[in-house]
Amino acid sequence: MVALFEEFLGKEVSEETMSTAEVRPTAQPYHYQVRDTEQKGLCLHNGHLVATSLQGANSTQEELISVVPNKHLERRRCPLIVGIRGGSQALSCGTGPEPQLKLEDVGLLDLFSRGTEATPYTFYKTFGGSTHTFESAAFPGRFLSTALGPGEAVSVAAPPAVTAFYLRRM
Repeated sequence: MVALFEEFLGKEVSEETMSTAEVRPTAQPYHYQVRDTEQKGLCLHNGHLVATSLQGANSTQEELISVVPNKHLERRRCPLIVGIRGGSQALSCGTGPEPQLKLEDVGLLDLFSRGTEATPYTFYKTFGGSTHTFESAAFPGRFLSTALGPGEAVSVAAPPAVTAFYLRRM
């Protein structure tokens, strides 16, 4: 992820530069294949992102996640604006009192340029061993989590219902 931040933001970005400079990225989102610890991948089902076993014929349904950095949040925490469909749809936790995970038709590169408006679409990625977790920037203490039941939508949950993910850059 260091390369992603350097491509979009350069090696050194001060708080003053981030708040005053108009940054137009020439870089493109990075794309990752995602698996939870049970080796379930992500796909769309009835407009919702779900984790399911993707083998054989249904492997073509797999959704890669796309990410760009959020330049307005603390870089050392690895703030990522997360989406699917090559970065044309973003994953949002919403702005209400409780997180409501949903997909919105807004481009990640557009959100990159919007500033703090991108916070509901941002997750802090944490690396632990060989897996990663994604904590909502808008709802601290809530993490992307796969459902226990088949066909249930990916959600944002509090511990202990936190899902660790394996990532592979595509």
